[in-house]
Amino acid sequence: MDASVWHTDEQGRARSCAVAGGLLENHFYLFDAEALLAASHAIEELALEEANGTLLAVMQEFTHFEPHRERYWQLAATLSDARVVAHGRRPPRHGHLKFISTNHKALGPFWTVLYQGHRGQAMLVGRQTNRAKAFEAKRFEGCYTFDREWIARMRQDLEQILSGRVARLSEFERLVAIDRAAKKLAAEFTREHKAVDSALRKLRTARNHEPARHFEAVVQQSLNRLKQVTDRMPGLVGGGSRSRLSA
Repeated sequence: MDASVWHTDEQGRARSCAVAGGLLENHFYLFDAEALLAASHAIEELALEEANGTLLAVMQEFTHFEPHRERYWQLAATLSDARVVAHGRRPPRHGHLKFISTNHKALGPFWTVLYQGHRGQAMLVGRQTNRAKAFEAKRFEGCYTFDREWIARMRQDLEQILSGRVARLSEFERLVAIDRAAKKLAAEFTREHKAVDSALRKLRTARNHEPARHFEAVVQQSLNRLKQVTDRMPGLVGGGSRSRLSA
């Protein structure tokens, strides 16, 4: 695949190229490193344009911060609060930019840029899906959003992880579960539509009553299978309970 962003299926696997049709807010895709950075820069530019509010970035390793330091120095000079969270040796302090070192495994796979302004807000969040060490070879499952409430919930999860009160990004996991359940349901509808359509074609060309009985059976089987899927939906989208660290 030579695309930079791909649609994903109900198991999070890459499917078709998503670039040509445009990306939808709150939908999960598979990003390569270049696409992830492009989306990150778009949010950073929004923050610079609005020149108010706060920005929180999670960058896995502080070595990934170096190519972006001048931009973040500018963000820190513009916003009321700008923080970079990563693993490893912290860069030298510069102006109002704050660096937070973390060894927490919950944040290790994530790349996040979260901006909350007085007028607008935006967030990109992605979780690494492969084991690549070089940033250019990494792939991330994630999405972008302008939803104020979801951004606030993600911010709360991040803050609680940094304070040691929770052990995972449960809000991210919840949204991934909903996205995959929606894709599973869409795939099931597509399969059953094809089965019923095939039975309809046979019914149109039939000269006796046997295909009519066959069509009735196909429709009933499709409805039964769809009911089984919809009955499982609450369990698929419920997500896990918030995992807290022992005291």
